[in-house]
Amino acid sequence: MNGLLANRWIRSGILAGPLVILLVGFLVIPLSAIVWDSIEGPSLNFAHYTYLFSYESNLKILVYTLKIGLLVTVLSLAAGYPVAYLLTKMASSAMSIVTTLILIPMFTAFLIRTYAWMVILGREGIVNNTLVWLGIVSEPQQLLNTTFAVVIGMVHVFLPMTIFTMYSSMSRIDHDFDRAAQILGARPVQAFLRVYFPMSLPGVFSAGILIFIGAIGFYITPALLGGPRATMISQLTITQMTTLQNFALSYASSIVLLLMTIAILFVASLFIPLEMIWSSATVEVSSRKPRARSRLFSGIKGILRPLLNAVETPIHTLTKPLLTRNAGWLWAYTIVLLLFLAAPLAVVVILSFSSSPFVVFPPPGFSLQWWAKLADATDWQASFLFSVKLAFTTALIATIIGTMGAFWLVRTKLPIKKPLFLFALSPLMVPTVIIAISLYVFEARVHLLGSFVGLVIGHVLLAVPYVIVVIAAALRGFDQSLESAAAVHGARPLQVLRLITLPILKPALLTAGLLAFLTSFDELLVGIFLLGRQTQTLQIKFWGDIQYQINPLLSAASTFLVVLVTVSILTAQWKRIRHNQRISTGTRQ
Repeated sequence: MNGLLANRWIRSGILAGPLVILLVGFLVIPLSAIVWDSIEGPSLNFAHYTYLFSYESNLKILVYTLKIGLLVTVLSLAAGYPVAYLLTKMASSAMSIVTTLILIPMFTAFLIRTYAWMVILGREGIVNNTLVWLGIVSEPQQLLNTTFAVVIGMVHVFLPMTIFTMYSSMSRIDHDFDRAAQILGARPVQAFLRVYFPMSLPGVFSAGILIFIGAIGFYITPALLGGPRATMISQLTITQMTTLQNFALSYASSIVLLLMTIAILFVASLFIPLEMIWSSATVEVSSRKPRARSRLFSGIKGILRPLLNAVETPIHTLTKPLLTRNAGWLWAYTIVLLLFLAAPLAVVVILSFSSSPFVVFPPPGFSLQWWAKLADATDWQASFLFSVKLAFTTALIATIIGTMGAFWLVRTKLPIKKPLFLFALSPLMVPTVIIAISLYVFEARVHLLGSFVGLVIGHVLLAVPYVIVVIAAALRGFDQSLESAAAVHGARPLQVLRLITLPILKPALLTAGLLAFLTSFDELLVGIFLLGRQTQTLQIKFWGDIQYQINPLLSAASTFLVVLVTVSILTAQWKRIRHNQRISTGTRQ
């Protein structure tokens, strides 16, 4: 093996092989198959696309999807920007606490958070009861099955991701630029609007593209919180596939959604490198060459300068009392936003101890009856154990494949490294509903549908990009002189990998493995299409019970999962802090 690893081409083939096989065999080929089937193969029949665009109801769904995606994106960016900005100014101890409080809802299953909003926005939910109690309304309002419910639920889902995406870019901006502008006479508002904010726009744009792509292809929250008038294209695609059994039209809907995603990414590529959207912390901004559009933006900025001058003075007057050194209002706003993120989880936890047989908030009394029923529910236990088995297998395989792929992308000299990096992250660019449908069709043809292997492949495909992003970032900051020193002292390649490289990368490997585990544990759509007659995963069990009946047993199951996520994140944070402390101690010594 050491002899094989000494050859650059063989080494690259070994590292890249599993990733390329996974992406080509279970993403490119399945997507090509549904494109081919959508036009009925050699007949080149585009009637399904014509049907999709010829009916007003379908066009309304497309327009509604784009509207919801844009609205969720704008609200998420506006709500998350102040928190991302404050994170760049926090001390490490405070930042660890705040990021943990954001990570917990971020990695809590979409279904659990959506279920919580069903309780909060229900006819007898917290919002309606509060409005009636305050006398604002005389009777409960229709909040569920509305666009309002869909937007609130989706903003809650995407807000943590928005914050961290912007922060990863904003953390590299030196606040001394802002201070220098104020020393030179700029007011705080001018320093922010003319210096800091323009420098943060790449991160804002990256977050916006990421959220918009995720929002237009999202399924869980619109399906549970929306109504007939709040139907998105992902719902239309799955309805055509599962209910109406119109496969060709479902394929056409999937391809339209895919083309919308590609168009968005193409527009984004005109402004920022696409790889920055998913791994902005690893992109060197200074390495980008000026382009003609930069001059265009300068011209636009010059045209808008009079408007900027006009709004700066009133903004400065309004915000002057808030612009203090201790950033008190930013802390107050961040606390409110953290409460918004945590409130649905808190509601779920409280309801799990309800004495009522129905979902009533606040609960009429305290009881452990739902925890006792959960402990005796063999179907829930079987689903949990199967999900853990599936997620652990997925995490192990995805971490191995993703780590090898990251080594290939970072350590190998490749002439087209950026396109290959984007190809490695391509499962993140394709909406999950499209991946689920394409895998369903492909695995049925190769006789993997309904098998554990086929299910693992689908989950690994979704989890590998997260592993690549984490490990690639760690490798870019890796001091390769340590490996060279070990080789000089006689260590063979595999010994260097085992004794030097992997121990140093251990925190990144644990983080990547945890991300892959949680990605698999939280996945619903791929499981619905690929599960077959196997034991239901926990998410599919949860999905079926929500659609059948909402009761506090779901709250007990949700609370159990929230506790598991919290313990996992706290453990990962603790290990990261201990690793950093050991490195600091070793450096001082």
